[in-house]
Amino acid sequence: MFPLPHASTAHLTLEETLERLSRHPAVDGLLTIGSTGRATLTPVSDYDVVVVLSEMPVPLGVGITYIDHRLTDVLFVTAAQVGEIIAAAEPLDGNAWVGRMARWLIDGAVVFDRRGALRQAQEKVRGGAWVRPVGESDAYGAWIGLSYNLLHTRRLMASSDPVHRQAAELRISMYGVMNVTLGYFFVRGLRWEGDKAAVRHLQEHDPAFLALLQALLREPNLDAKFALYEKACAASLGPGGELWDGEVTVMWNDSQPVTSEGIERGLAFWEDLVGGA
Repeated sequence: MFPLPHASTAHLTLEETLERLSRHPAVDGLLTIGSTGRATLTPVSDYDVVVVLSEMPVPLGVGITYIDHRLTDVLFVTAAQVGEIIAAAEPLDGNAWVGRMARWLIDGAVVFDRRGALRQAQEKVRGGAWVRPVGESDAYGAWIGLSYNLLHTRRLMASSDPVHRQAAELRISMYGVMNVTLGYFFVRGLRWEGDKAAVRHLQEHDPAFLALLQALLREPNLDAKFALYEKACAASLGPGGELWDGEVTVMWNDSQPVTSEGIERGLAFWEDLVGGA
């Protein structure tokens, strides 16, 4: 259906592949990240390599290949984007591509740097808080995702139609588990650093929530699964959180920063629209 060539680097070592990349004139720098950058690889670890290009002749973001018979994520950024980090006058959005590059630089290992810009950017982000922390907008979005999906799943569960109930089970598996897990971190001001990091964090800081999440994943009975899902949603928000209850109204705009004033204005505008004025 789509091109799927055999990985030409599958038989090369990581060092051989990085050396070949460094010889190409389009490559401005190379960074290894994750367990590759920390030199903490296990037999089942993958490789993570960031390729900095002087220009982007082909629109690339992420590539998947094999190096030394290991699954490998290849992440592409431009020298101009590294320059944005160097020139930044305020913290960067950690979810935007440039902000993600700044995050990779904090813990990554520079293995090639044609102009010295990569190390300059790395020194900057390691020397201060140049990645914006998880904030109110992230927590607000998590709250919306949790409550919105729970309401719709609860609606489907109330039906006797087997199609509706199967759809509810799909919603729990497809969106619910993701909402519960990501929401747990965003509501607490924690950045999502990947599945293994999430498990390690929960093992250390909240084994009860991890046990609840595992029970939700493994429960075969749909009614029992939904009960666990409701419980996990509440636990994800924590003691200060409040799931939507009753016939509520919520307005939001994903493209705008969250402020109390903005929330109140959106709600007031809706009431004006339906008020019959």
